[in-house]
Amino acid sequence: MLPKLPPGSLSTHEWRFGLVISSVHGVQHLFYRLFPPLIPILVIGLDSPLWQLGSLVSIYLFAGGLGQAPMGILVDKFDRQYILLPAIGLMSVGYLLFVLGSAVGPAFPAVELFGHSFSGTYQIMAGGMFVAGVGYSGIHPVGYPLISANISAEGKATVLGMWGSASKLGDTLAPLLIGGLILVVPWEWILVGVSLFGFVYASWLWLVFRASDIETRPPSALGEASAGGSSRASTGRSSRDSSGAAGGSWRANPRQFLYPMVTILLAFCFILFATNGLITFAPVFITDVYGYSLSVGDLVIPSESVANAYFSVLLLSGALSQLLVGAVAKRFDYRLLLIGLLALTTAGLAVLAVRQLTPVVLVAVFALVGACLFGINPIRDALISDITPPAYEGRTFGYFWTIVLLVSSGYPLVIGYLGDTVGIQASFQYLAAGTLVGIAGIALLYSPRLYRQRTSTAAETEPERQ
Repeated sequence: MLPKLPPGSLSTHEWRFGLVISSVHGVQHLFYRLFPPLIPILVIGLDSPLWQLGSLVSIYLFAGGLGQAPMGILVDKFDRQYILLPAIGLMSVGYLLFVLGSAVGPAFPAVELFGHSFSGTYQIMAGGMFVAGVGYSGIHPVGYPLISANISAEGKATVLGMWGSASKLGDTLAPLLIGGLILVVPWEWILVGVSLFGFVYASWLWLVFRASDIETRPPSALGEASAGGSSRASTGRSSRDSSGAAGGSWRANPRQFLYPMVTILLAFCFILFATNGLITFAPVFITDVYGYSLSVGDLVIPSESVANAYFSVLLLSGALSQLLVGAVAKRFDYRLLLIGLLALTTAGLAVLAVRQLTPVVLVAVFALVGACLFGINPIRDALISDITPPAYEGRTFGYFWTIVLLVSSGYPLVIGYLGDTVGIQASFQYLAAGTLVGIAGIALLYSPRLYRQRTSTAAETEPERQ
């Protein structure tokens, strides 16, 4: 029998669905985080500065952001499985192209741009990252509406915690794979293996959708507006507006949707400066600032592998914290939780930027930062889901991630440039500044001029229909 997380009351169907949809998020992040652990290796192999390698992550995020809004529109109109499965396939294809760049790239001429040279290898790798990013863009707009369609309102925060935790498990697995397997096989074969796994996983997911009662159709296909939400999807909406009512309420009452969404969006544009910078350069931060290596008998574990072990601590702590936060979030004010976790994150990043820590203390600080920075994810998603009209949830998350990813796509390049100029450790003070501004943005949600929570759905929506 599957265990239940407090204080949830998930049905057997919800538990099974939660595990399936969480695995999707985990696989997405496995692909997303494959590149950062390779930076300490590629910075030597490609003879490229940090800002160029950081721009490969920027290309991935740019493509991932560019596709989110159109994906969000599609998932509100078409069966979600027909968007999800090709998205996973594209992530696999993108990394195969990335590996191909290493093999055939030297045969292509270099390109000079703004006084900088970009080799043929780099160009093909950049193309692969773009394709993988397009695949990445399909996961979030599909995942959140699927959770709303298959999970009750009372259990949503718990499943969002599972969803967020799985992403950090995927994040953790990536550096562990790179750090461990790089000792015995070239990095190219690691990426080929993960890409092949992606194709197998997409095939398995297709079989699961065919054999289960997971609802993948959008509300428009189910006729929720006319039928009164009699399908399973209505279970998750029991405490919210109907599709039609909600569709008008965001215009009539901008403080219930428009103003708070814009505020959250701006806040996370700054918060993601810290998130993207930390995840992209944490391995090279450990390598350059601390340079730990180990010897076990005749086996020498290089500093790159040790750095990825520290990186895994950062991500694994985030996985565990999201399970806990998702389970208890309903008991607290979402805004207060966000501010508290961001404050602890800011303090941890500031310590990393100015102090030289012992190995044990460094583990503790990485665990604290990871737990707090990634622990905000289920709270953010639950808050956005709560204030979003049901008929627009796919588009809302699509537009949200389009904007924040496009804005933040340049962050790895910026942090890479700062690392090249002021030093990678000193650059972490700017990450702390990002979370500090994010705290100020979330605090604005306490103003009734910007955010008014729904109290009685029926009372609120009836005047709006008149």
